[in-house]
Amino acid sequence: MRIGKKLIPSYALLAMAVLLIAGLILKIFIHSLDEFSLVMLTMAVSALVLVIFISHAIVRSFTSPLKQMTKMAEQIANDDLEHRLPPMGEDEIGELSKSLNNLAEKLKERIDELRSEKTKAELILDNMAEGILLLSKDGEVILTNPSIERIFQVPASEIVGRPVIYSIRSFDLDHAIIDSMKSEREVVDELNFQDPFRQLRIRILPITNSDGEKQTLVVIRDITRQKQTERLRKDFLANVSHELKTPLTGLKLLSETLLRSIDTDPVSSRIFIKRLDKELSTLINLVRELIDLSKIESPRGIAEKTPTDLGELVHEVTSSFTQLAASKKLELNEHVPENIPPIFGDKEQLSTLIRNLIDNAIRYTPSGGRIEVKLASNGNYIDLVIADDGIGMAKREIPRIFERFYRVDKARSRETGGTGLGLSIVKHIAENHNATIDVDSSLGIGSTFTVRFSI
Repeated sequence: MRIGKKLIPSYALLAMAVLLIAGLILKIFIHSLDEFSLVMLTMAVSALVLVIFISHAIVRSFTSPLKQMTKMAEQIANDDLEHRLPPMGEDEIGELSKSLNNLAEKLKERIDELRSEKTKAELILDNMAEGILLLSKDGEVILTNPSIERIFQVPASEIVGRPVIYSIRSFDLDHAIIDSMKSEREVVDELNFQDPFRQLRIRILPITNSDGEKQTLVVIRDITRQKQTERLRKDFLANVSHELKTPLTGLKLLSETLLRSIDTDPVSSRIFIKRLDKELSTLINLVRELIDLSKIESPRGIAEKTPTDLGELVHEVTSSFTQLAASKKLELNEHVPENIPPIFGDKEQLSTLIRNLIDNAIRYTPSGGRIEVKLASNGNYIDLVIADDGIGMAKREIPRIFERFYRVDKARSRETGGTGLGLSIVKHIAENHNATIDVDSSLGIGSTFTVRFSI
């Protein structure tokens, strides 16, 4: 007999059939039986019916818990581990229900642990700077992380399930992977990847998973900025060495000449002393600007941002150049309208930016020229404009003027004591304040620098 949904209706039909048969028996033999036989037959039929109903109740007491257990087993199979069976006594069925509840609890704990570990692993992979590729023994990608998509600009859907060469079109990387898989040895190398250009450090490791299957782990780090920084550092050291060597050599020669002539030729000695003072000033300016650049480029270079009155700063810095401009017979004009809104910035750095731009204009404007320093509020922006009618520069020079130690007119820079760092400092300060710099210049006409700050 099958236990299921049709169990109760079957017993009901059986009981009805028994009653119907009993009724027929009574109808056939009612006249032929005496009173005693009729009583005995009635009692027998009643006992039969009673036995049937008692049997049905007993069977149902067994089938109901089994149906609940069957339902719970289906829920466990469908990943529903929250359901629990009610207490079912101390018999075998009760013990079975307790075991099923314990099984569900253990499964839930184990699955929760696995989910937690998976979440941690995914969190680590998703936030790694290094790109990760896990390859099967056949060389197909079975796991990757977001850094791979960022480095190669290829979606994960095009990487997983395929050999690396199909999605990341780098023959050097593919050859390195093949070499590692064949030799079963670690491979470490640096590669250049084009379109977009990237310099990559790769590490390829043969590994074995928990099932004993051989796999390959590829770790890729984008070192493009690191390499750029190294090149900039080398260029910077070379440039600093060169820039320091020139004034130091001049100082040495002047001091030696001065020592020889100080007693015999006082007139020449005074000339040498003036040149010595000029070279020392150039050297001091170079060291000061190197210190300024170092501060600006440091991680704490923009730590003191506060609401700053740019109009007040422009007035203070421009006033400090009045005497220098007059000594060179230059007209220095200031145009700062009232009610210029403040900007959020570093007061010291902003002062340096204004000072360097005005100093640059004075250096490259001949005697009799004019320099205009203006502020203008333009909607959500404030424009700082410094214009001169000096020697100007060719259009091709403009993209390079913010490079360290780059000089448009090297001879004039040496004559005026320019270090070649002023505009580089201006660029860094502008970037620290999310400002833009626009340069308009023509040879023999002059230059206009416009720094735009967001309010």
